[in-house]
This record gives sequence, structure tokens and C-alpha cells, in this order.
Amino acid sequence: MRRIVAGHLILLLLALPALSDQDKTKDKPKTPEEQYKALLKEQNDAMKAFRNAYQEAKTPEEKNKVVRDKYPNPEKLAPKMLELAEKNPKDPVALDALVWVVTNVFRSSQDGPRAKAVILLLRDHVQSDKLARVCLSLANGTDEKGQDLLRSILDKNPNKEVQGVACLGLAQSLKNRADQMPEAQAKDADKLRKESEELFERAANKYADVKMPFRGTVGEQAKGELFEIRHLSIGKEVPEVEGEDADSKKFKLSDYRGKVVLLDFWGNW
Repeated sequence: MRRIVAGHLILLLLALPALSDQDKTKDKPKTPEEQYKALLKEQNDAMKAFRNAYQEAKTPEEKNKVVRDKYPNPEKLAPKMLELAEKNPKDPVALDALVWVVTNVFRSSQDGPRAKAVILLLRDHVQSDKLARVCLSLANGTDEKGQDLLRSILDKNPNKEVQGVACLGLAQSLKNRADQMPEAQAKDADKLRKESEELFERAANKYADVKMPFRGTVGEQAKGELFEIRHLSIGKEVPEVEGEDADSKKFKLSDYRGKVVLLDFWGNW
């Protein structure tokens, strides 16, 4: 009888570590989707804590300390998102994770998470209808890999709305890149500006009615960019300005042609 009881006790003791390990892991996310949601929650919870601490801070010094110590920089979470996408390339969550990285991380070092995410999007997800936000984010950059992705989306994505945002984004990215080039590369900059202008025209004509996630339509933004290129760039003729001077006398800017003129635009809201 004692042997039987002792045997049961040994079996029970042997089972305890296994039960303990099970308890430890039962709350951990298992599927890629659960892992993705857990990462989002981690970032959202950290951001909520940061906002609360910032609101509670009384002095500028305290607020600066909160920003320095508690701001949840997305770059810290980006490697986890990238790892999730790399381990689950065929799961729908991979696209969501890559989009998160590109739209939340803005530094584009060659071996950083954003650059790697762009490469994976270019390889696996060019035809997705979820890339409009990515196109908007890439529009502010000047790196060639980002521009390669925008070109590929424009050429291969079947969704007109995504195409339109990609067309506008590529035009803006090329324009930004040209503006940052040194004078020694003036010819290359001119080529980029010419291509940029052609893309803005394409966006204004072919995708005029495509709605942007914010700020109107693709056509409206493209027309604004074209006006700036053609009338407000260095060396272009200034468009006509009409108004009243300090003595309520009407005037036109063209009245002062040939003279040095300083224009001071200001408003009171």
C-alpha cells in the first residue's frame, strides 16, 4: 500500500513542472495574428502610459524628462514586427507587420527595419490593395529602394486607388530627391524633376478622382504640385499678384517689373 501511495506521489511530482510550464505559456500568443495583436497592444499601452505621464508632468523640465525616458519609439518595436513578417511570409499578418514598420519608422538606413520591410513588400506584396498608406509614407523619402517599390506598385498593382497614390507619391519622392542634390549633380536633378513633372501630370489626368486618405484627391494635390513647379520654382516668372498697399491704393505685381521687389505675405488668425 505504501509503495502504491509513494508511486502516485512520484508521478504527481513529475507532472508538476509540466503543469507549471503549461500555465506559463497558456497566455502567450501562438498564432501570427495573436502575436501581431500582442505587439500592437504593447505599443499602444506604452503610448497610453507616456501620454498620461506627460499630462501629469508640471514643469517643462518634467515634460522633457518624460519624453526622454518614456516615449515609446516605434523603432524599438520594428525589429519584432519585421521578425514576425520574416517568419510568417505567407500569412496575411506579414503584410500588416511590414506596413506598420514602413508607416511608423521614418529613418531609412540601408540595413534598418524600414529598408528591409520595403524589400519584403517589393518581393511579396506589390499587388496588395493595402499599400496606399505605404505610398504616402514613401512619398516623403528619397531613397531609391522606396522609389523602386513605388514604381513597381504603379506598374503592377491592379487597384486604381493604390496606383493613383503610388503615382503621386513617386512624383513627390523624385521631386524631393532632386531638390536635395548638390549643384554638381544639376543635370541628374533636372532629369528627376522632368520625370516628376510627367508623373504629376499623369496623376492629375488619370487619377484625378482618387481620394487620398486625407487632404482631398490625387488630382487636387497633383495640380498644386504642378503649379509650384511651373510658377514658383527658382527662375520661373512669378504669377500675378493684386492687392492694396498701406494707403489702400490698388496695385499689381507686374507694375514693378524690372525692379527689385520684396514680397511679405502675412496673416492674422
